[in-house]
Amino acid sequence: MAVIALATVALLGIAVAATLIVLSPTSPNTGAPDSVEVAAADLPAQEQNEAGARAAAQQIFDLYAAGSYGKFWDHWAPQSQALVSRDDYVDMFEQCPQIARNLRFTITSVTVNGDAAQVQANRLIAAFTFDFLYEGQAWRYVLPADQQKEYQSKTVEQIVQERRTSRLCGGQDAPQLTPQPAPTSTPPPAAQEQAPSGAKVGETLTVKGLQSGVEVAVTLNRVIDNATPNNPYVKPKAGSRYIAIELTLKNIGQDVYTDSPGIGGALIDAEGQQHRPTFAEVTEGIVFGGAVTVNRGDARKGLIVFEMPAAAKAVKLQFGVMFGQQKGEWVLS
Repeated sequence: MAVIALATVALLGIAVAATLIVLSPTSPNTGAPDSVEVAAADLPAQEQNEAGARAAAQQIFDLYAAGSYGKFWDHWAPQSQALVSRDDYVDMFEQCPQIARNLRFTITSVTVNGDAAQVQANRLIAAFTFDFLYEGQAWRYVLPADQQKEYQSKTVEQIVQERRTSRLCGGQDAPQLTPQPAPTSTPPPAAQEQAPSGAKVGETLTVKGLQSGVEVAVTLNRVIDNATPNNPYVKPKAGSRYIAIELTLKNIGQDVYTDSPGIGGALIDAEGQQHRPTFAEVTEGIVFGGAVTVNRGDARKGLIVFEMPAAAKAVKLQFGVMFGQQKGEWVLS
C-alpha cells in the first residue's frame, strides 16, 4: 500500500505541474500598462449569455494552452492587466516554459449572472473554477485573488526562480517524489516481469498496472501520420507535424480501470529519440481527453497525438497504463 500511496502522490504532483496557469507577476510598484485600453477595444463583440461566455472562455483557454501568452493577456479584464504588463507576462514564459503546452482545457459548466460568469473546466485530471467579466461587449478573464496578491508582492525573476527550484518549468526533469529503494530491496533481474514487445499495427498486447487486478488489453488500431489540427490555436510548431495513434483499451482485469491514457505513451523515432504526447486535437478522430473509467469487460477507443519534426520517422510506440511498470511496444514500420 505504501508504494501505491507514493505513486498517487507522484501523479498528483504531475497533475499540479501540468495544470498550473502560471500568470506572471511583476514588481509591486508597476503601474497599469499603456496597452490596456487598446487591447480592450480590439476584441470582437460577444454575446452576453452562457453560449457567448462558453465560446469566449474556450478560445481564451486555447490561447494559453497553445503558448500564445500575449494574445491570452489581451483577453484579460483591464484590472487584471494592470497587475502585469504584456511584455513581462510573455517574458515569464520565455524564462520558465509551460510544462504541458497543448494540454487543452475542457469546459464542464458555465454560469452567467449579469455581467459576471463562472466557468468550470478540467485540465488532465484537475478541475478549476475561473471568473469572467463582460466589459466592452466581450468576456474577459479575471485573475484569481491569490494570484493577484502574488503579482503585487513578487517580481518575474522571483517567480521564475521559485518555479525552477520546484522543477515546474518545461524542460526540467520531473520532481523525484518517490524515494529510491535500497539495493537490498531490488529484485534480481530474473524476477522482474518483462514488458510485452514486438507487436505490429492491428495487434493487441496486454499490460498490467501497479495495482493488483489492473490488466488492460491494448490494441494499436491505426497510425495517422501528418494528422490535421482541429483547433486554429493549437497547431504543431513550424517544421513539425502531428502523428495520431488510435488505441482500443479493454479492461480484462479484476478491478475498474481508471487512467489518463493521453500521458501513457511515447513515440520513438529512427534516431532513438523519445517524443511525448501533446494533447492536441485532430480531425481524424476523438482524442483521449482527461481521465477515463472502464468497468470490467468494457473498452474505450481514442487517439493519442504526438508532435514530431517533419523529417523524423516514427518507428515504435510504447504504451503502459497508469502506475504500470510494463510498457507494451509496437513496431510501426
